[in-house]
Amino acid sequence: MRVVPGSHERDQLPHADTFAADNMLSRGQEISVEVDERQAVSVVLQPGEMSLHHVRMIHGSNANTGSVPRIGFTVRYLPTHVRQVSGARDSATLVRGVDEHGHFELEPTPQADFDAAAVAYHTSMLERQAQLRYAGAARGPAYEPIKTSGA
Repeated sequence: MRVVPGSHERDQLPHADTFAADNMLSRGQEISVEVDERQAVSVVLQPGEMSLHHVRMIHGSNANTGSVPRIGFTVRYLPTHVRQVSGARDSATLVRGVDEHGHFELEPTPQADFDAAAVAYHTSMLERQAQLRYAGAARGPAYEPIKTSGA
């Protein structure tokens, strides 16, 4: 992966949707500003390693030429006073403290692996998040809800 140090201190940069088949992001998002590659540094990861970086850090990677797919996993930690300002109401897991603001629907704790109620909640949450993620996009999501063994 390549990153531009200090780029997280800038305002949010404009993005363009590419919907490119080889881009693992939901909309194939790419920043739509010129990036001076001379400022970028490589973050070399070994198999099984991961990187953590600020959401506004300019980052990217070349094509994956290995036999194992890459996995993108996003975690956002927010204080409870933050709220979703547009679209559908979003959900969150409270990991610490007390939520005195109620801006997010608190996600229930599953009672077992593939608990039917938890799977149903997860499916509805994905649909709400897709409304947020694809608002204004040329097309919508291409995901399949999780199927339980009894479904």
